[in-house]
Amino acid sequence: MLKLSVLFCTLLSASALHAQDLRDPRFMQRAEVAFNNIFNMDYDKAEQVFAALEKDYPHHPGAPLYIASIHWLKEMLRRQDLSLDRFMSPGYFTEKTKHAMPEKERAEFLANLQRAEALSNAILQRNRSDRDARYFLATGYGLRSTFAITVDHRLREAFTFGNKAYAYMKQLTREDPQYYDAYLIVGVYEYIVGSIPWYMRWMAYVIGARGTRQEGMAHLKLAAEKGPYVKDQAQSVLMVLDVRERRYAEALELARSLSERFPRSFLFPINHAQALKLARRKEESASLLLQIEKRVEAREPNYDKIPPREFRFSLATELLYMGKLDPAGERFQKLIADPQTPPREQALSHLRLCRILDWKGARDEAVRQCRQVLSLEDVEDSHDQAKALLRKLESAVSSQ
Repeated sequence: MLKLSVLFCTLLSASALHAQDLRDPRFMQRAEVAFNNIFNMDYDKAEQVFAALEKDYPHHPGAPLYIASIHWLKEMLRRQDLSLDRFMSPGYFTEKTKHAMPEKERAEFLANLQRAEALSNAILQRNRSDRDARYFLATGYGLRSTFAITVDHRLREAFTFGNKAYAYMKQLTREDPQYYDAYLIVGVYEYIVGSIPWYMRWMAYVIGARGTRQEGMAHLKLAAEKGPYVKDQAQSVLMVLDVRERRYAEALELARSLSERFPRSFLFPINHAQALKLARRKEESASLLLQIEKRVEAREPNYDKIPPREFRFSLATELLYMGKLDPAGERFQKLIADPQTPPREQALSHLRLCRILDWKGARDEAVRQCRQVLSLEDVEDSHDQAKALLRKLESAVSSQ
């Protein structure tokens, strides 16, 4: 969760190797279009813009860096790992992942990242003090850290690159406190360090890590308010961290604002609904999720990237936990009736429909649904759960 927006760290520009060209307004105007596309989840359009910029500005590290970030985002989308609930899961970053990034995509990601780093280093060979070149280089390290933790789930590698990114960015803020874009990585890193449990804090100090959650949030707010190029990125991170800190009003305002500014993205409305749920505003959360469902079923642009059956199952589960039994049951029934529903969702839909029917007093139908679970593949302890429910149901029927 905490590394998610590190890839968005700068929007600098250059037409040559000279420092004054790294913020070329002409590059920036075109890059702004690409970044709007990224936030709207129009990744192919964004990549086309950056590919054209790379041709026109062959010595600029920004274009290949952002193309690499798009490859990362596409992989996260392929895994359906961009939602707030995934990043709030305690074991998300530490558990081994079963996913493997396609080799071709991985090679393209690394090639673009290496090209961006080489271009940054070429500038630094001519002028070691060039702040913008150091900024780009640090951004590359930040993206490597993001990739390591979200794609490969390699914590040690993530911290190695994260340390490098932080050291560069922290130095930039010391040299120029008004280099507000650098505060994004600084804030993320300090928040992570400040979130480490006290009994492990000594390990952070051994490797030179410093920071508190409060310092991290303060620096992220600086980036969100004053960073010329990273405001939206910093606000996305702040939305997640505000949820973590249970500052739901602030998180909801950011989620609403981002949803309005980037209407083609399904990520912000889903995160908005999840934040509403966590804030115990269940009616509003359910209403927003049902609106999203309509857009998914209508296959609106970008919403057609959401697997409809997986979304229906997730929605039905959310509605169940919110106590909305009838709409949840309707969706589980649709999943059961759909022959293309994956085996896991089929089995769990029968199991959860059994629970709903039991709560509603329809015990004969509940028994039938539980028995159906036993005829399917055992997933996530579904057979033991179904057997326990059957014993309860049969006992209730016999005592009548």
